[in-house]
Amino acid sequence: MFLFFTDNAKAGLASRLRLRALWGGLTGSLAPTRRDRPAQSRVLTDQTLKLAEDQRPSKTGSAITIRELATPAFYHWRKALIAFLIPVLLALAAATLAQPVYTAQSRLLILLGDDYVFRRAVGEDASGNPQTFDRAQIVHAEMEILGSREIREKTLTDIGLTRVYPKARSGPAGMNAALEQLGRDLAIENVPQSNTIEVRLRHRDPRVAADFVNRLVQNYIASRREIFQRADSAAVTDQQRGLSDQLAATEAQIADLSNRYAIGDYDQEIQGVQSQQTTLTAQLAAQDQLIATAAARANRLAQQLRDSAAVIALNTDDTRSQQVTALTDNLMLLRERRRVAAARYADGYPLVVELDRQIADLEAQIAAAPPSQTALVRSGPNPVTQQIETQLATTRGELAGLQSGRAQLADALGAVRARLAGLVEIGPRYRELTRQRTLTETAYRSVAENAEDSRLQSSIAGANANVRVIEAAQPPTKARTGRLLILAAGLAVGTLAALAVVIVSAAASPVMLTPRDAEVRLRAPVLATVPLGEEDDDPLPRWRPLTSRLTADQAALILRRLRETAAAHAALAVIGPEDGVGVTSIALDLAMASAFRSGIETLLIDAEPLADASVAMAIHALGGRLTNIPDNPYVLRVEDSNLYVTTPMTRTGSNISEARWRSFVDGVKARFPVVIVDTPSLQRSSAALLLAPLTDLSLMVIEAEETRTAVAANLIERVEAAGGAVAGMVMNMRRFHIPRFIYTRI
Repeated sequence: MFLFFTDNAKAGLASRLRLRALWGGLTGSLAPTRRDRPAQSRVLTDQTLKLAEDQRPSKTGSAITIRELATPAFYHWRKALIAFLIPVLLALAAATLAQPVYTAQSRLLILLGDDYVFRRAVGEDASGNPQTFDRAQIVHAEMEILGSREIREKTLTDIGLTRVYPKARSGPAGMNAALEQLGRDLAIENVPQSNTIEVRLRHRDPRVAADFVNRLVQNYIASRREIFQRADSAAVTDQQRGLSDQLAATEAQIADLSNRYAIGDYDQEIQGVQSQQTTLTAQLAAQDQLIATAAARANRLAQQLRDSAAVIALNTDDTRSQQVTALTDNLMLLRERRRVAAARYADGYPLVVELDRQIADLEAQIAAAPPSQTALVRSGPNPVTQQIETQLATTRGELAGLQSGRAQLADALGAVRARLAGLVEIGPRYRELTRQRTLTETAYRSVAENAEDSRLQSSIAGANANVRVIEAAQPPTKARTGRLLILAAGLAVGTLAALAVVIVSAAASPVMLTPRDAEVRLRAPVLATVPLGEEDDDPLPRWRPLTSRLTADQAALILRRLRETAAAHAALAVIGPEDGVGVTSIALDLAMASAFRSGIETLLIDAEPLADASVAMAIHALGGRLTNIPDNPYVLRVEDSNLYVTTPMTRTGSNISEARWRSFVDGVKARFPVVIVDTPSLQRSSAALLLAPLTDLSLMVIEAEETRTAVAANLIERVEAAGGAVAGMVMNMRRFHIPRFIYTRI
């Protein structure tokens, strides 16, 4: 939020106006100079005119504008012009040296006659209508004959090789070179949607061009006659006789093969044998299944026979166990003795206890002894075993019968397979003979049918009856040089070359031209762009409440970023990668915008100025009044305003510890709402790396077309590594290479 002049500010306006000369000289003395700065107006900006409240900081990755695309082209215009002129000048030279070329042409009409009617010959079915080629195929075939190497070479020989190509050498090498050149000069094309062939030849001599085309057509017609000449009737008769002999030999071989292998119809014979093989194979498989079943049953019965006893007990007599009887008698005696002892002695007496133990032992033995025993066992044969033996004998007999039947089936199947193998072995030969007999019969019939036609065709005139010369070649009177085509190609190549040079130069350039270029390369936003204009070399107004290089909106944007980071008291470090980029001027603009436009007490710290170039010394040298403040001896107030500057903190080569810097910066931040630190360039001192972490934000100043990308990126990395935060950049002294009348229209 900007604070414009209030009543209190108006009271001090007289003193500010009195010091215009002081500020004008101060800004002029501290501003960096360049010998090659063009005189351009500062009204040229990167964007069209906007209201102050509509302006926003540029963002990396926004849509690229036509101005940003055109800037590299105008910046590298010398290289692009050279790249454009080289192909254009070469094309101009080639067009100047181009000689006139004459084109002679002739047209031929191709009629659709019997020449391209396909007649079936040996081995093909003669039924149906004859096949014919379509128009495109016929015209293409005629063009191939017309453009054949043999016809072109014969035409060059007839006209004269040296007459057509005077520089051609004699011998095969010269002829080959001439034919290659002729392939580029001669054009044989089909007129669209017609049966017309157009023959064109480009040559510097019109008479030679016409003679060559006419001779080429004559040689084509003569060669075509030889290609399409029909065979005479004698050849047809000889072919018919040969086919008859071949058919007889084939029939003899088929009869011999049928007698040897006792076959009538080969296909029926092999089908019958295959049917027998299938039946026997199925029977053999069923027999194997029956055998397996019988064998499994026999094995199971044999196992049951082994598991069954041959003799078993038929009758058993059981009696009471003598052991149980003896134990029972002893138990009765012990119980009687125990009764007598219990009458004489008390319970627990040793004799009574011993008798109780013996009684318990006898009762346990009685419980464990068998209650009865076998007295008599009568044995005899096992009837189950006898039944199993009977079933086993029956099953083994069935198994033997099945195995015998299988052997017979296997013998029959082997005989059938042998027969089938023999038939399969002679199959290819038999089929080949049958196919050869069929083809020979078909060919014989076809030859017989065409014999009469061949006799009639032999009496017809040559095959040139289907070709008509519509237009013979005449010596042309109008020549073509192709100069416009050469110039157009040169302009196209030059344009592409210039565009490629601009793209490569822009990509390989180590410096930054536009704010977008800086944002893309350094990945940091450009908060303000300061153009290089006429006022940078001329004296400025003597006193100004507003900034001279940064606009009010740009300075307000940067200060707003600073206040958003630290609401109460904020410090901003203005850093630069090298001397001369305008760090001091930008720091002055920010300090003045904060002090005079916003009305906030602002301190400008001159960290490490060059010798005799500090802000305080420049103000004093110009007659400005600087007064000390009571609470800090290093801070001076400028003309009773809200702007304060420091005395030179240190000189180049001297060092102040980080602790002292921290103590000083913390002290002035508590005193002043806004602190601007003018740091030396990293090229001259590392004080910027010490002060950046002590401030809330850092603002890097780069010079357009001068600051290298690697140097600026190194400064950002080192500041962030030291603990500082780079809020954005100011592109200073930017040149506008696009002319004004173009820039204002794009």
